[in-house]
Amino acid sequence: MDLEQREISAETITPTFVEYFGQKPTVVAASPGRVNLIGEHTDYNDGFVLPMALNNINVVAVAPSPTGKHRWVGSLGDTIIEIDPADATKPGDPFWSNYVRGVICMLERRGIKVPPVDMLIDSNVPRGGGLSSSAAFEVSVCTALSALCGADVTPTERALIGQATEHEFVNVPCGIMDQFISANGKKDHALMLDCKDLSYNLIPMTDPSVSVLVIDSAVKHSLADGGYAARRKNCEDACAILGVPSLREATLEMLEAKKAELGDLCFRRARHVVGENLRVAAFAEAVQKGDWEAAGVAMRGSHASLKDDFEVSCAEVDTLVSLSDTIPSAASVYGARMTGGGFGGCIVALVKSEDVEKVAAEMLDAYREALGIETTYLVTRPGEGARVLAQA
Repeated sequence: MDLEQREISAETITPTFVEYFGQKPTVVAASPGRVNLIGEHTDYNDGFVLPMALNNINVVAVAPSPTGKHRWVGSLGDTIIEIDPADATKPGDPFWSNYVRGVICMLERRGIKVPPVDMLIDSNVPRGGGLSSSAAFEVSVCTALSALCGADVTPTERALIGQATEHEFVNVPCGIMDQFISANGKKDHALMLDCKDLSYNLIPMTDPSVSVLVIDSAVKHSLADGGYAARRKNCEDACAILGVPSLREATLEMLEAKKAELGDLCFRRARHVVGENLRVAAFAEAVQKGDWEAAGVAMRGSHASLKDDFEVSCAEVDTLVSLSDTIPSAASVYGARMTGGGFGGCIVALVKSEDVEKVAAEMLDAYREALGIETTYLVTRPGEGARVLAQA
């Protein structure tokens, strides 16, 4: 049983767009969700992350509106909302519209005037599962509107626009990783990003003997509920005590020297971030060498740290990760960890391709037996980043 695999494209969204608005879209754009292979809660600490884009995408179709007002549909089957252009750059209702309002505001701050548009959104990126459905939404809206306006907005600028939208319109103080990989992803590659200066290296993941398995815990999360912001504040407090601008500049030795002053909570939060940066580097080196056992060791260490030091896992996610070590086909699993902001969502595992479906079936059966929860999975390869699918 797979995570949502419904095919969506310019061809599938155009007839529905015509039904809603009585005209064909001028631009159809797409942007992918992502799974972070390793490097969690490091991005807003100027650290390193190593995500890959999914083949699951958010698709946005737009055309100039003949009504003089914005007309938007949040997802298939929804009703049209109408918004006066003067209100389109302010937060408002419904909540999902703030992702669009924020992008329009950020474009206009850059001198790109967005006319009233008809807009239809469709997505097969699972929501609330830690696969960055919101980043895919923001970046696809930005890609579509930029193309409609004939504006040259680089992939990295689109990522920054998406991040600013989260900060100012959605009240989530996120880092840059999710939007960056959605905008800059490349097929058959993971991406190691230095969040301090936004430089990055593409890491080939073309070995057919290894697959990426994503399993949903079926626990939905919301990063706007305060847990994420609290962890970020812990990291800022640790930086103030250590006298560093970000935890990127900290070392494990510095943490030990200031352990008493930091206190248990800030010490553990900072230890996760500093250690996670080291694990990202180890994972990247292992993947480039094809040393999947070493990559798995880094993933297991990451999950333990997220569970015990950063405390963003949950019982259901921990159960899934533990099951990867106890199912009959556990020898085919190189490593597994929670992925995403935490408090629910998905786990990601590196698995021998020849056994990946068997591993998935055993994991789902064992999870059902342990907790009584039916869930879904996705076997994926690295997908392509944001792009225009069709333009009139």
